[in-house]
Amino acid sequence: VAGPSAAAASSPQPGADARPGAADPVPPQDDAWVLLRRALVRGHLSEAAALEPALSVAPAGDKVRPGSEPLDAADLQEVLHRLHEGVGSVLANDAVGGMRSLRELTRGDQPNVSIRWLAHHWSARAAMGGAGMETARILVKELLELSRQLDVEARAVSQLLAAELLARAGQGEKAASWVGEARSRFERIGDRWGQGRAWLVEARLHAAAGRDEAAAAAARQAREADPAWDGPPLFLAGRALSRGALDEAEALLAEVQTTGAERLRKLFGAVRQGLLGLADAAEFLRLQSALPTTQGLRTLERIANAWPRFYQAREALGWMLLRMGKHLAAREVFNWLLGQPLGPGDRSTVMLGLGCIASASRDPSDAGRDAGTVTPSDESRPPPRLTESVLLSGASALGMGGPDAVFSGRLSVFSLPDLIEFLRSARRTGVLECSAPAGLGSLRFSGGWLCGATAPGLPGIGELLVRAGQIGQDELEGLVAGEGTTADDALGEALVGRGLVEVAAVEEAIREQIELTLRELVRWTDGEFAFRREDGAEAERRAGRVRVNAQEALLNVFRELDEASRTPAGEPAAQHA
Repeated sequence: VAGPSAAAASSPQPGADARPGAADPVPPQDDAWVLLRRALVRGHLSEAAALEPALSVAPAGDKVRPGSEPLDAADLQEVLHRLHEGVGSVLANDAVGGMRSLRELTRGDQPNVSIRWLAHHWSARAAMGGAGMETARILVKELLELSRQLDVEARAVSQLLAAELLARAGQGEKAASWVGEARSRFERIGDRWGQGRAWLVEARLHAAAGRDEAAAAAARQAREADPAWDGPPLFLAGRALSRGALDEAEALLAEVQTTGAERLRKLFGAVRQGLLGLADAAEFLRLQSALPTTQGLRTLERIANAWPRFYQAREALGWMLLRMGKHLAAREVFNWLLGQPLGPGDRSTVMLGLGCIASASRDPSDAGRDAGTVTPSDESRPPPRLTESVLLSGASALGMGGPDAVFSGRLSVFSLPDLIEFLRSARRTGVLECSAPAGLGSLRFSGGWLCGATAPGLPGIGELLVRAGQIGQDELEGLVAGEGTTADDALGEALVGRGLVEVAAVEEAIREQIELTLRELVRWTDGEFAFRREDGAEAERRAGRVRVNAQEALLNVFRELDEASRTPAGEPAAQHA
């Protein structure tokens, strides 16, 4: 990178000395720190967590390569904890929380260059996702300087982020230069992941400049570089939709079988059925990946009013309100939706939203009301309208409503294993709820440990105790009838309190329920998730005494699934253990 000019802090400048050359070392493929950088740049938290033992091994020889500076065991554990918490927060759209977790790791007194580089990378991404463009520029400039001490892969990743920053600032020509340099480096090391991302950034630059043919060509190059990635075909289909070429858009996704493609096909279907106009479909698609803003609220409400049977617009409006901390308005939207003819997947997502509101709402005007209560509704009742007080009451530009804002997102973006790893390493206490067409599933955490779980279609505590021979079916049914509840926590307490079952048996059933739930939920690759924080004595009481290591439980589930996939049909898996 050329020496900083007067504007360097606000606009990184590519220079001749930044072009790929022999000075860029190729990353050693067996270096744990290289693997950590690669995993976390891609957002693979569970993969990064598995590297901790290797990272604790001091490098051989006297000379320590920049980026592999050793940390003692306690420091390494704390640093990785902060790093995973920060990356996970950014992935879950909590830009403020992510930057807060990463702040100390970006300081110059952090001895490990890999840690500082990763902290800068994700802090810059968080800043770019909000209103902090000036902060993002400073962070990217420092990121580029740090990458000089690492390898060609880190240089390429840093330059690509610089290109995205320049593109968002409207400096297309400079951004294109950075993209070209980043792609050349990715090509040098055969990194097809990086090549694909670089080509797609170039495609977006061409699209922003109105060069449709060049944008399409670059997107095709991105698809060729990384055929398994659905980013290029989704981009091309979205561009076709914006031109009104629905047939072309559908053809582009004909062979793409991902959750993102399925959501887009659902949007196309709404257009085909006359539930949504083409222009508004393109606008709705844009808003789905945009930050929550007052203008976004107005646009979603306009689309929802113009196309009243396109319920996804109203659902998206409810989630945008929820993420901005507008709990009362979001609840009104979700309650209205429950009175409409929704499919199972949409209904479970709405119920998830209401559950989040019941836990997260702190609106004084909501005092004395049950935020989770579903009001009677019917299809003839008009939908609620946004008031000026909701639209003009200082919605955060980052899309966050402060400490009580809902931590939420899509499982297709932040996978469940990585999400669980984030909550484990961040030592969170609360309930993770996931919605899918199958219904609602939940995982309860206490300090990062799993302590309870439920999923649709799985046995409850009572049934598991019956299966284990701890209690008879008639006894259980009599107790349930007498207590008037089937809730697992209350049922477990009642069984122990009446001396019908030992505490250890109930705890074993809870552990089994956690394992069964994990096995079910890891199959969910799409849907919404939300994490509701809890604290205090009530959270401790609900957590109980069971503590399951989330990382070990996940590894066991994946091992069992792998063994099952290799077991011939009709033969028990135990024969192949």
